[in-house]
Amino acid sequence: MTELAIRYVKFDTFTPAAERGLPVTRVISRMLLQQILAGAVGDDIIFNGSNVVDFQDLGNKVNVVLENGECYEGDLLVGADGIWSKVRKNLFGLEEAVYSGYTCYTGITDFVPADISSVGYRVFLGHKQYFVSSDVGAGKMQWYAFHKEPAGGADAPNGKKERLLKIFDGWCDNVIDLLLATEEDAILRRDIYDRTPTLSWGKGNVTLLGDSVHAMQPNLGQGGCMAIEDGYQLALELEKAMTKSSELGTPPDIAASLRSYETSRKLRVAIIHGMARMAAIMASTYKAYLGVGLGPLSFLTKFRIPHPGRVGGRVFIDKAMPLMLSWVLGGNSSKLEGRPPSCRLSDKADDQLRSWFEDDDALERAIDGEWYLIPCGHENGASQLIHLKRDEKTPCIIGNTSNGDSSVISVPLPQVSENHASITYKDGGFYLSDLRSKYGTWLADNEEKRVPDTSKFCSSFPPLGCY
Repeated sequence: MTELAIRYVKFDTFTPAAERGLPVTRVISRMLLQQILAGAVGDDIIFNGSNVVDFQDLGNKVNVVLENGECYEGDLLVGADGIWSKVRKNLFGLEEAVYSGYTCYTGITDFVPADISSVGYRVFLGHKQYFVSSDVGAGKMQWYAFHKEPAGGADAPNGKKERLLKIFDGWCDNVIDLLLATEEDAILRRDIYDRTPTLSWGKGNVTLLGDSVHAMQPNLGQGGCMAIEDGYQLALELEKAMTKSSELGTPPDIAASLRSYETSRKLRVAIIHGMARMAAIMASTYKAYLGVGLGPLSFLTKFRIPHPGRVGGRVFIDKAMPLMLSWVLGGNSSKLEGRPPSCRLSDKADDQLRSWFEDDDALERAIDGEWYLIPCGHENGASQLIHLKRDEKTPCIIGNTSNGDSSVISVPLPQVSENHASITYKDGGFYLSDLRSKYGTWLADNEEKRVPDTSKFCSSFPPLGCY
């Protein structure tokens, strides 16, 4: 990753939901989600600090012992106590979690990107490191920074942000701006582990749910989603058992309901677990150019020869991503029959959605931001910002003097002619024309390399103007 980000692939999370009448996919803060769920079930049945350390399944009931020594009994026990689950350990013995090879920093900050209305989720790829950002609503962005290193590392006091800025030094502004906007106290760090899928989820009247049985890497954002699906399916199976019990006048078969829940969830969870691992491999082994990570051969990177893996990976993702998202985001919709109609999708995608996927320029034109050009070759270039106005009626003329004309932008440099160039705005794009100036007009990127086609520009990637 250099200062210039190369768009690798775009993917649509709206259509898979819309085609199945599901609520459109959104990403919200995990803390907010917890508050919503806690509010729905009620504070009176939630007890924090109540870790189960032991239990005994007696067939007709389950006795549990909490960490604080208190004891309770119930009809069943659901171990939803995370990747280091004590319920799982008591059921099946100690099984080590699998370290991914990556540590992850995460943070949330008040930040609204200019293209928030068209792009809500981004993954930035680099060699042995990658960065993910997501809109979580209410003017906030959440981000995850992954870096390959041994497990168990620790940062110096108040040193997380400083280390991240060093690790991602030279990356594009989308990454650096988020890091700079995040307070040190809002940055957390954890090593990434998962657990290999298993066929055994429970015994008797005890079962597992979520990370306790199928902890997965966060690259698809499906760990919490799978736990929610687990909970829905478990409630569905228990409801069936209670209905049957009422009809037959017999005690509900709790154990059979738990086994049915486990059977219905195993295949889907295992496939998505595998997809998450595959996504992690693809993200962590990405190489933009030949020579990246090759030590003595790293000089090859200056030739900007696309790495074969990058080219092949892009073809694969272009074909596979729509199918994968369709199944991941909407593949469990058959389990949702009878759901209240008020939960179904009522809004629609932006009319420009399809053009955004087919045309990069269309996506850039949708950015709700301000555009500037900076004259190159001048030590005070940054103070000569040229603000581009979206006015189709009045073109902007660039010259070395304005003579009081508000439509002329004065750039007092010796290489700028009296009437040097014009910039017009039409159909969402800016168009540049040289007015037969003495030294010519061109555009350059952040590295001051000339852009071949300067007749039209609307992308954020040629942000510098040279005159």
